[in-house]
Amino acid sequence: MFSRFNVLWLRRFAFPENVRYYAGVHQKNPQLKPATATVETIKAKLASSSTPTAEEWKSIRLNILNERRFNITNVDSVVLGLCPNLRMGKSYIAFLHQQGLQTNLAIVGKLLRLYRLKEGKLTEEDESDIWRMYSELREQNAILDANTCEHAINALTLTKHWKHCLELLEMIKISGTPDSSSYNCIATKAFQSGDESTGWIMMQEMCENKRLPNDDSFLAWLDYSRKREDQPFSANLERMLQFTNDRSVFLSKRIGKQLLELPSEFGIRVQETRITDGGKCSSCKGTLSSIVVSEDMFQSLRDKFLTAVLINKEIFNRTTPEELNRFQAFLAKTLPYDVVIDGLNVAFSSGNQKSPIVYAQQVAAVVRHYVRQKKRVLVIGRKHMDKWRSREMKYIRENSFLFLTDDLYVWVSGLLESTATYFTFASFRSQDDPFLLYAALESGPKTDFFSRDLMRKHSFMLGNELSGVFKRWQQEHQYSLLSIMPDGRVLIKAPFKYELYAHKSCDNRWHVPLVELGYRIPKVEKQNDWLCLSIE
Repeated sequence: MFSRFNVLWLRRFAFPENVRYYAGVHQKNPQLKPATATVETIKAKLASSSTPTAEEWKSIRLNILNERRFNITNVDSVVLGLCPNLRMGKSYIAFLHQQGLQTNLAIVGKLLRLYRLKEGKLTEEDESDIWRMYSELREQNAILDANTCEHAINALTLTKHWKHCLELLEMIKISGTPDSSSYNCIATKAFQSGDESTGWIMMQEMCENKRLPNDDSFLAWLDYSRKREDQPFSANLERMLQFTNDRSVFLSKRIGKQLLELPSEFGIRVQETRITDGGKCSSCKGTLSSIVVSEDMFQSLRDKFLTAVLINKEIFNRTTPEELNRFQAFLAKTLPYDVVIDGLNVAFSSGNQKSPIVYAQQVAAVVRHYVRQKKRVLVIGRKHMDKWRSREMKYIRENSFLFLTDDLYVWVSGLLESTATYFTFASFRSQDDPFLLYAALESGPKTDFFSRDLMRKHSFMLGNELSGVFKRWQQEHQYSLLSIMPDGRVLIKAPFKYELYAHKSCDNRWHVPLVELGYRIPKVEKQNDWLCLSIE
């Protein structure tokens, strides 16, 4: 077998740049997917309880080969990918052997993954077959491609040989990042086997690599915790809930159902509940914890934002040196503000096929809303807004500060005064979000901003450590437009200024939000369904 040391050596020296692409992406080309009509026809045939005959398999194979994208090298892997269960997959492999056709790496990989879809419980013979196929693969290939590694992990974690998956995981990292399935299969099997250390390492690494834990991993941890007599179940449950808070992960309703069914002897009382917009629990009448962004965390975010989002490695990402110098000078003269408004975001909130007068009316209505509250307002827009000649634009200029970014750039060079650094940059459209966020941050920790944008790309550019701080600050300070009434009143969506994820209050009580499906990234907002969980 290829040793773990050799895998790490190859990763370090053969791939020194360590490019983090999705593992196996080269084999998941959508162009290699059969036409929709072909797929539906084959799936309908394979969905029946009867196994296809040799003639029927031949017909299915020919249907795919008739499409020009496929040939005798890749057709069999495609057919296996359409098989709904292990029984069908084994039937097709038997057909190939009858026809004297050889199985390649991709075919064996797909077959291994089908062991996850077996109808009924895996037998000892099934486990032996998995180990035999994997051993043959390793004898013939010192290093497996990422896609085959993922298939093998899905199968090996059904057996007692699951720890070989740790080596396969390192192989995947040679060319990319393991997928969620690989991490979850290993974490689940580790918890089932009582190896909680490996299980939590997988869970942590998975989240660090932007992969989502699934229900199976959490359920395996709960099952493991039930069986531990030397550890209180409540402590292990709190460990899981704290993990979801630390990693900004939502639990699914399926997990919630398991928690609701916990036996009373565990000393945990769980109730379904609703949370008001004011953060109040309808069950215990308590209030959720408020979002906390400390002064030090806010200062770190403000210090990092300029270089991480607007400037990066001496190349301007979102602006030019001249424009940034102009903007910084403008801020120095006009700070602070109570609210910073994304002018174009508000203008286009009712569609982008309206007249400039309507756009100006939209922005003016929001500005008027805050001016009536005696707020100090900054509006950020584009220079073409100067052409919106109307009394509304006149009102905006007279009642708020207005900064307009350039519409289009060409190749230029310049000196950024604040850092005395010389830059060269390319032609592209200016973006308003970075200016909006930069102004709000520079204005101070009490300043709000007004936009419907999710700001995900800016959060990502700040890195793992500050990304969480940015999201909390965003959650606390972002307002957005719902609608403008005929009488000019503005309906605004205010931020939910309480914890969005599972968290513990001072009275030994947890509030746990639930989403429909844990393996899909939900919109980061207050969820409708919650659990109120108290520990005796």
